[in-house]
Amino acid sequence: MPSHFEVIEEDCIGCGLCSQRAPENFEVPADTRLALVFKQPETFAEEEACLEASDYCPVGGVQVGAVDADSSTGGAQATLIPAGDSTPVNFAS
Repeated sequence: MPSHFEVIEEDCIGCGLCSQRAPENFEVPADTRLALVFKQPETFAEEEACLEASDYCPVGGVQVGAVDADSSTGGAQATLIPAGDSTPVNFAS
């Protein structure tokens, strides 16, 4: 099942470790101190790099979860798990 990655604004310190580990998917724009996911992983190698980025995040600001099809909401929903935390958190898309 593919993973979905998200940067939590309140937690991100803009250190750039995520963009160093997964440059095809994360960036810290020059005019901000907030990382963002500009592309969800499309290959196994990209997904592995994003998982590594999540593991390296010093503040747990990169969350990862599986994308689930949810017919009751009419779309996909991600169950996100903060780095270093095994408790899932559900966010409606």
